[in-house]
Amino acid sequence: MRTVWVSFDTVGRDCLEAAAPAGAEVVGVVTLPGPIDQTRSGHCSFAEIADGLGALLHETRDINAEETLDAVRTLDPELIFVVGWSQLVRDPFIALACEGVFGMHPTLLPRHRGRAPVPWAILSGLARTGVTLFEIVDATPDSGAIVGQTVVDIEQDETATTLFDRIADAHVELVREYVPQLISRTAPRISQDPTRASSWTKRVPADGIIDWETRAPYLYDWVRAQTRPYPGAFTYLGDEKVVVWKARPVELDETAPAGTIVAAHAEGPVVACGAGGLLLEDVETRAPELAVGARLG
Repeated sequence: MRTVWVSFDTVGRDCLEAAAPAGAEVVGVVTLPGPIDQTRSGHCSFAEIADGLGALLHETRDINAEETLDAVRTLDPELIFVVGWSQLVRDPFIALACEGVFGMHPTLLPRHRGRAPVPWAILSGLARTGVTLFEIVDATPDSGAIVGQTVVDIEQDETATTLFDRIADAHVELVREYVPQLISRTAPRISQDPTRASSWTKRVPADGIIDWETRAPYLYDWVRAQTRPYPGAFTYLGDEKVVVWKARPVELDETAPAGTIVAAHAEGPVVACGAGGLLLEDVETRAPELAVGARLG
């Protein structure tokens, strides 16, 4: 089937690379214009892969713009996949594909619709999450019929980095399994139960600020959930930002105001929390040395 692919990130690119061998005739790729935005997680170029597939490359910042609709319409797509795109597609775009428009969401729908699913999965203490391939039938986020799902277990020491990588692999597995079924028109469509639906809200970099009055075990989760490829948990030393990429809770032999650096270990400084301490194993800052006695926050 004539297929158009919409994505700007590495997960979408990996899925596109799997879709063509699975039988999709990729005739067009819609992506963001360059240059690559280093602050946008996973943003990558699609020029080389589109060229290799002999597909038209259309760059846009608005998937629903008339110019984009016209470009996709000329390709006469039967299938459209939207995998790794921050805008909701609307009815005129959805109407362009006679066999349907399909998206992927890194949770087990109908649970946990919405934004920032990898950080929220860790912050929520989930033992498992997953990826869902679903049909997009309107502009309601993540609500269409489920085509397929795969479960991803979350380890106790999982970080955003490791969970992101395993969820990316799960996306590709779904593409390999269900693209042939969509092409042969044998893929299932299982309606979501709206009474079982829940949603996660959007997170922005400012949401990563560390409240040192929090118990150390939760701050351990806080750091793990927001490490690379996300902007990171952070604090301040004076006016200088301190990004914490890796940390672990430790017991303290003394009490001190929350945010105080109470010890210097070979692995890094130890900061007093609301309860317990947090050993900062990997930090990024322009601040002077994080010395014992300094107060973060």
